[in-house]
Amino acid sequence: MHLYFFLFLILQNIGTIYYRGIETGKAKSIQFERILIDTNFSQGYQIKSADLNGDGFTDLVAVSTRMPEIYWYQNPSWEKHLLYDKTRNNIDIAPIDVDGDGDIDLALASRFNLGNSTQGGYIHWLENTRGAVFWKEHFIDSIPTSHRLRWADIDGDEKDELINLPIIGRGAERPDYDQGVEFTYYKIPETPTVSPWSKHIIDTSLHMAHGIQLVQGEGSRWTLLTASFEGVSLFTPPETGVGNDWTRTHLGAGHKGMRPGQGSSEVGLGQLPANEKFIATIEPWHGNEVVTYRPGGAGRLWKRQVIDTSFNDGHALICSDLDSDGVDEIIAGHRGKDYHLYYYQFDQRDLQWIRHNIDQGGMSTAGLCILDFNQDGRMDIAAAGSATNNIVLYENLDKK
Repeated sequence: MHLYFFLFLILQNIGTIYYRGIETGKAKSIQFERILIDTNFSQGYQIKSADLNGDGFTDLVAVSTRMPEIYWYQNPSWEKHLLYDKTRNNIDIAPIDVDGDGDIDLALASRFNLGNSTQGGYIHWLENTRGAVFWKEHFIDSIPTSHRLRWADIDGDEKDELINLPIIGRGAERPDYDQGVEFTYYKIPETPTVSPWSKHIIDTSLHMAHGIQLVQGEGSRWTLLTASFEGVSLFTPPETGVGNDWTRTHLGAGHKGMRPGQGSSEVGLGQLPANEKFIATIEPWHGNEVVTYRPGGAGRLWKRQVIDTSFNDGHALICSDLDSDGVDEIIAGHRGKDYHLYYYQFDQRDLQWIRHNIDQGGMSTAGLCILDFNQDGRMDIAAAGSATNNIVLYENLDKK
């Protein structure tokens, strides 16, 4: 019943919205102030937000695939602090209070190498040591090419689990990458600094799984959207909250092409008028298209609509209500020249998606996060640039 109830909620009001992508339009644009946080962050990859020093302000923390250093930036001065530098090929971080002491810690995926699917993929958690030179490292597991980390309560025990989505399966090789991904989660033990973390397999059927989106399900439980060669899939945990009997529902077809140029690469979930949900993606893997999906009816794939084909190495996408009108925007960027970060706004009058520039030429967008850094009620955007080697905050100046 859980899966069907969830799908009923997400599929309601289908058929009410039709749209197409356009370059300019009549919807009121949102203004941003570009705040340069760091101009010397080599090969920036992922950026996340959390209150790391417990002062009530949301800070930023970022990782690079080139540098061993993990830095955090203190809000509001954005002073740069070294957090840790004993790992390499850092690919993702996920903040949470792991040990329950009131401090925000970090889960970390490192030793990433897409060209070696038999080694590396270390998962650690870094213990917040509050004032010590370095945070303390604790090993969790190793799955080659571990790539995306998230925290969510997926078994209904009112405690978050660590979700690990590797990008390819063990032994997979280009161009087909035809070994299944070891999609996994871990439970925090009672004594996380010394006890092993129990490991649970969610699925092994995906290939080239590049994107993941948490989706609120029933109660405190979460479901998972993924972007892979297979397109967009929804994973729903078992009713009992235990075991590995997850349900996978195929929602989006993805880009049709030869591997590795197929499927979906990034995925986000947003809301349109009349409570209609939509899915946004970048396609294919590291692709050129920004795509939206809307519900297609019970038992049918969601309807695919390409709204932009101009991306070069598309790599970051997120959905958020930037103008506080109850309808989400799509924020997306690409790493390749000529570097762009855009947001796409749904025009409720013309029923069209309108593309707006946030940054043109100054942000090779590899990672994005949303935060309200100044607590003014508006959602701001932070981005990590790979080729531009920078960290930038875009303050939302929209008048509510």
